[in-house]
Amino acid sequence: MTSTATPRPLDLIALGAVSGGLLGFEVILLRLFEFSHWHHFAGLSISLALLGLGCAGTVLALLGKRALGDGWFIAGVLIAAAGFLFVLWLNSRIALRPVFAASDPGEMLRVLAVDFAAFLPFFGAGLAIGQVFPRWPAHPTRLYSANLLGSGLGSAAASVLLVFFAPESALAMMAAVLAACAVILGLNRRLRAPALLAGVVLLAALFFVHTPPQPRVSDFKALSRLTELPGAEVRAVKPGLAGRLSVIAAPSLRNAPGLSLGWTQPVESGSAAVIGSDRVVTLRDDYTRLPAHAEASLVNLPLNLRPDGRVLAVGSSTWSTPAFAVDRDLVWLEPDRRLTALARERGARFEAVGDSPWRYLGRSEGQFSLIALDGAFAGGDAASEDYLLTDAGLARALERLSSGGLLSVAVGIDYPPRNGPRLLATIAAALESRGASDPGEHVAALRGMQSMLVLIGRDPISNANIEQIAAFSERWQFDRVWLPGMDPAEANQYHVLDEAVFHEAARAAFTATAMPQAAQWFTTEPATLERPYFWRAMQWQQLPVLFERLGRRAASLLDWTLVMSVLSMGLVTVLAGALILVPLGRMPRLEKPFRRLSVGGWFLALGLGFMLVEMAIFQRAILFLDRPVLAASVVFALFLVGAGIGSAMPPRHDDPRRVFAALGIGAAITLGILWLGAEWLLALPQGVRIVALGLVLLPLTWAMGRPLPWSLGRLSDQPRWMPWGWGINAFASVAAAALAPLLSVHFGQPVTVTTAAACYAVAALIAFSWQRAGTATELKEK
Repeated sequence: MTSTATPRPLDLIALGAVSGGLLGFEVILLRLFEFSHWHHFAGLSISLALLGLGCAGTVLALLGKRALGDGWFIAGVLIAAAGFLFVLWLNSRIALRPVFAASDPGEMLRVLAVDFAAFLPFFGAGLAIGQVFPRWPAHPTRLYSANLLGSGLGSAAASVLLVFFAPESALAMMAAVLAACAVILGLNRRLRAPALLAGVVLLAALFFVHTPPQPRVSDFKALSRLTELPGAEVRAVKPGLAGRLSVIAAPSLRNAPGLSLGWTQPVESGSAAVIGSDRVVTLRDDYTRLPAHAEASLVNLPLNLRPDGRVLAVGSSTWSTPAFAVDRDLVWLEPDRRLTALARERGARFEAVGDSPWRYLGRSEGQFSLIALDGAFAGGDAASEDYLLTDAGLARALERLSSGGLLSVAVGIDYPPRNGPRLLATIAAALESRGASDPGEHVAALRGMQSMLVLIGRDPISNANIEQIAAFSERWQFDRVWLPGMDPAEANQYHVLDEAVFHEAARAAFTATAMPQAAQWFTTEPATLERPYFWRAMQWQQLPVLFERLGRRAASLLDWTLVMSVLSMGLVTVLAGALILVPLGRMPRLEKPFRRLSVGGWFLALGLGFMLVEMAIFQRAILFLDRPVLAASVVFALFLVGAGIGSAMPPRHDDPRRVFAALGIGAAITLGILWLGAEWLLALPQGVRIVALGLVLLPLTWAMGRPLPWSLGRLSDQPRWMPWGWGINAFASVAAAALAPLLSVHFGQPVTVTTAAACYAVAALIAFSWQRAGTATELKEK
């Protein structure tokens, strides 16, 4: 087909299907790797696999016209579909321990095999997608629009599939869609051999849909540990958007966090729900009676201190207030209905609310005598947003307490302390924001060997409660971290540390003095709405000291998401740089007003800017939608669909000022509402909120879809440079996906947005320089 031809409707549908299949593959693959291997490794693997898109752009730039046509398109689709199936098969054969890859050559080979398998589908899809722009250079807007709209629909479709099917089944379905697309296109274009080969791949995909290979799960995972217990039985497996839920029972399965070591009686066995393969939630067999060990448990202490009034349990973990709140007026704020259904089947009685904690605490008019943040005990990822565990979030919870009410927060503890001192500092900031002149009067805290419970009062802790807590700590040998008026000598009595670092950290937090040296190995500043990353602990400048003192054990205390993000950025930058430079020697000369540096800078700036904005808005959207998986599904789909609509509506004039003026106006509208009109959005029911979020994002996403096809249109008479620029754009997107969490965690979400704005400013300057150079050239020719 000649370069002046017009893409047919089937071509655009096929392009959209491949784009959607690839985005769906990315979403499902992340879930599959998180389940099987290590969620930190999953992000790195997909970042490296995404290099396949850029690598395809390099190959297309080198081959030129030889890589155009239906045959190449179908070949790329088949590589992608077969790659999907290869990833599934390999994932059922290999269980990884990525943390050992640096010291174990065999483990390194297995890691590389999995990475290469994930690379193939992106490379194949890149060959198919990247060649359409030089093939039909006069129609960049239609092609880019089909690409983005298909990607958005594929992202949404993958999320829907994950609600009803396991990731391995969903991935096989995506492969079947791509193979069917190749069959239809091959038959339509009378390419019998490709159509026959596509039919074979389709049959294999349908077989995998019917009988999906089960993923091997790393023995590091909680799911593996629990299923290997003597007599363990998997009683149920339920798919869901939050992850596969497995119900496991075993005679030796006993979860009793916060239990005193002074308890010498048996602890009843039970069962557990494992979401994904890491998050464990305790399930009791009978919720109608108190656990026998209740009197010796920190979980039950807040309920004993507030025996009357309504109780609100927020989230779920092995620290389970609903298991102890027998015959209490309980509200359980838990978005995963599978968990609340399992508890009800076992006799629990409560009011279930699936709302976001931030929204519920801000919009509810109810008052509670006790609010227990159970979900905090599960911990979190360093780059995951937790708006509740910020100074504003805790203040919001305190507002919902009745007079004399208590807020209960429990966290696991390490030594050196990672999260305990920061929790105390965040609590102090929350109390000060509510006007407490002496925050320490409102707080009591106890710790055991592996957990710390902090109680925060809306009002100062009463003397009667102080006596109750002191008596409980003495009876069951829990160390006093903080009690109003306590003698420092009373700290560090039972689970003895080298120094009373938790008590000293509490005193520092409540008196606004410097944290003790032993608490400064990790972050101690309060978490805020601008930087809602409570679980980020690592300080880069402390790493040499940490490894010097702790040796290999220090590796277990790192924020691996941040480490992997830095590693991803470094590897992507080196590999991308090489792949960008490789084809330059064989590329034709660029005609004015373009230069290689400006073209490369343009596609780099657009790729960085687009992804940084998308990631910043995803981070903010968690405030409105609470569940990261739901927020990612909604935001990414809305972004791609909105940008696809924008790309289908190119500017009528060739003036870049119109393109970037629309972008500036769209950004002002969208970002203004998301950051300044948050309470307005939160007031809406969830379904309406998602629709409203789409309308809020539309001005920005529509405008963001226009610059790239505008530039492709200007390059239409130099089509060899199109796949090269498209590859740079893909490389930049991968790098930005790793850069965005680093910026937000260390400097705040507004800095991420500002960096994106700077990228678009660079792109605007390049576009204006092209416009000026083009005008000057036209004047000379006249």
